[in-house]
Amino acid sequence: MKKVLYVVLGLVAIYFVLCLFGPSSVKVERSISINASKELVQSQLADLKFFHDSWSPWTEKDSAMKTTYTGEMGQPGSTYAWESDKEDVGKGMMIYDKTVNDSVLQTLRFDGMGDAKVYFITKAENNGTNVTWGMMFDIGFFGRGPMLFMNFEKQMSPDYEKGLSKLKPALEQMAAVPAVDYEIKEIQWQAKTFYGKKEKLSFDKISAFFGENYSKLGAELGKTKIQPVGMPKAIYFSYDEQGKSTECAAVMEVANGTKLSGWEKFETPASKVLLIEYYGPYEKSGHAHYAMDAYIKKNGLTQGLVLEEYVTDPMTEKDPSKWLTNIFYIVE
Repeated sequence: MKKVLYVVLGLVAIYFVLCLFGPSSVKVERSISINASKELVQSQLADLKFFHDSWSPWTEKDSAMKTTYTGEMGQPGSTYAWESDKEDVGKGMMIYDKTVNDSVLQTLRFDGMGDAKVYFITKAENNGTNVTWGMMFDIGFFGRGPMLFMNFEKQMSPDYEKGLSKLKPALEQMAAVPAVDYEIKEIQWQAKTFYGKKEKLSFDKISAFFGENYSKLGAELGKTKIQPVGMPKAIYFSYDEQGKSTECAAVMEVANGTKLSGWEKFETPASKVLLIEYYGPYEKSGHAHYAMDAYIKKNGLTQGLVLEEYVTDPMTEKDPSKWLTNIFYIVE
């Protein structure tokens, strides 16, 4: 029995010594140069939803993870929480703390592992910005021993490099928006009713989905002698640039109180709405959406549903520069 006790005490002593020499903190840093202004870079780094949707290296590991957002994205105190069954994604929360001079500061909270400090150091260079993405967390005394046998920096650095490689084109695409002064109108909507079909699909299937359902819906409205209000519309419930997928509905607006069987009904309450009248091909309307996003953040608004109304029929107007799309953002 004494021998067992001596062995245990010896192992404890060895572990204690290892903890004495183990690192008290761990730090990971990676940098990249981005052809975008420091102001644009900082504003997007503070947006935790942009992180998840556009450049997180962990999002694609589990696109079905549960996500929750609180607060106004880009404002101090806003949070992003995730929960995944996959071990390499896990469960945790990110908190945007503040932006101070060159640094965007966040807190990363892994479930059961405590808090880590996340920071982005942004330095203007030439016509762009150098971004350093770093994370540092303290290790409790009795957790230091195992760290002697783990290369945490080597384990994490590929994810950091991958994330920055996604961040660069995402921000440079925003920075490349033509110098178009989009007129953004603030209007008030009354309650509206729509009928159509909702589906989650990849970007490459959007056109076919709209074409098929607008044709069927138009025929049904004609058959039932229901007069649509305006032109065909789309309601966007989510838009994942990184995963290249969206959850949207191809709809027609009808008078309130109208009933149409066989189609899903969508309703929006009386709302404040932002409008951009965009002229051009559909695939380049992203510039108008970026302008709308910037306007919302600048004015402290909260975004709701996004709708588009396709005013011009491409079958009759062959010049894409003349295609009019009304872009609506419901805001609070």
